[in-house]
Amino acid sequence: MKLSIAPIALTLCLGLTGTAGAQSPAPTAISGAGGSIQSPLFKAWMPDYQAATGETMTYQGQNSAYGISQIEAKAADFGVTAMPLSDADLAAKGMSQFPFLISGTVLVTNVPGLESGKLRLDSALLADIFLGKITQWNDAKLKAVNPGVDLPDWPITVARRTDPASMTLLLTSYLSAVSPAWKAGPGAGETVAWPIGLGGKGNAGISEIMSGTMGTISYVEYAYALEHKLDLVTLKNRDGAFVAPSPEAFAAVAAQADWSASKGFGVPTLDQPGAKSWPLVLVSYGLVRDDTPVDRRKRVLDFFEWGYANGDARMSSLGYSPAPAKAKALVRESWKAR
Repeated sequence: MKLSIAPIALTLCLGLTGTAGAQSPAPTAISGAGGSIQSPLFKAWMPDYQAATGETMTYQGQNSAYGISQIEAKAADFGVTAMPLSDADLAAKGMSQFPFLISGTVLVTNVPGLESGKLRLDSALLADIFLGKITQWNDAKLKAVNPGVDLPDWPITVARRTDPASMTLLLTSYLSAVSPAWKAGPGAGETVAWPIGLGGKGNAGISEIMSGTMGTISYVEYAYALEHKLDLVTLKNRDGAFVAPSPEAFAAVAAQADWSASKGFGVPTLDQPGAKSWPLVLVSYGLVRDDTPVDRRKRVLDFFEWGYANGDARMSSLGYSPAPAKAKALVRESWKAR
């Protein structure tokens, strides 16, 4: 989706040409490109920012690889990725990177008679479902972890992404870490050879499959699940606690991360310790080129500084968690140093 907010004033300015003493043309809009996970946030932030500053922004959301490729090609003023680049890669590419959003990959179901949040899974059960080893919702192994829950005699259908996605990388990395069979089979990646299931492109493709197929289980980004009222799964975390996905559970991971360990602020988020931690957390990062013209770079960073200072409420209302204060402070210091 391409989000473009162009005020009438900009259109009028562009029409004033060839006149002595005419105003200078208005600067072109700052453009961003990256993942679809972040699109709802930019859709909310950009009109707010325009109202506050008059600045125009655009954002095209596809996936993290797209955001990286666009900033590499100088086809956008900033990139967005949920797959942080290493310090070595950033140095080689001449870029800097900063966190601005914490979200989570969540498991969702469409199972007859099963209320949202009632189904509990652990890592072994999840791996067996996606491997096709558990094929019925009333399987004895599922019933053992869900006492008192009425699980129907209904076949399980897996819905999975066919397009490259950071959420797929996160989930399959998790499955590879907890299941030797998964690691030796599909493995981890933005795309993998899924052993079973129906494929759909993007969150929308997954949602279409789930709405039309009873008994499905899949994975989407939390904000998308909230917006489309999808039924959520509670997952057992590293500390042995069953945790429901929420911005607070995502923030619990971000709060304990060592944001100072890397110049690019990359932190581990997969299956982190903590009784309240969600196992599948994603951090979204902004990317800017070091050789971006000073004025355009400043306009990009001014936008994200505005987001740091004024955008948390919007972020929380959409189901995201803001970057923690200690991460913001470190990022601001890195911006001053340039």
